[in-house]
Amino acid sequence: MKRSRFLYHGSSKRVNILLPKKASDWKFEAGRHFGVYATSNRDVALAFALGGIPDETGTCHRVIREKDRKTLKMVFVRGHPNFGGKGYLYKLSSKGFRYVGGDQWVCENPVNPIKIIEIKVDDYLHLFRYATEQERLEIESEFRKQMRSRKKKKRNKS
Repeated sequence: MKRSRFLYHGSSKRVNILLPKKASDWKFEAGRHFGVYATSNRDVALAFALGGIPDETGTCHRVIREKDRKTLKMVFVRGHPNFGGKGYLYKLSSKGFRYVGGDQWVCENPVNPIKIIEIKVDDYLHLFRYATEQERLEIESEFRKQMRSRKKKKRNKS
């Protein structure tokens, strides 16, 4: 993928420097690196800036499914966006980032944003939807299957 001049990172938290951390995408290897994640797609970053409030079970699970890429929707399987709250869009230089797949880039070092834009979550609710009951069941079943497979691989390595 061609490197963009700028990348974006979305978060419900405001910080002056983005610090690398271990990501935990349960489905895609590209989402399990240690680093600061960014995207070339501003709307994807804005969808992450919506935050995530846990449901009554204390769970918040959200995904951007392949079928939702064209219309770009953050799909909440459990929980909901931070209605009435604030989010933050970080504009970043692409220097130091490496491409890891899709529209994802990662940098293993702390990143100083070029610009931090505060958003009102309610202004961007068009970027989310709730999972249907059928989708929720499918996603949660796939999640459990992935976790069992990973545990089995870990045991076999030991």
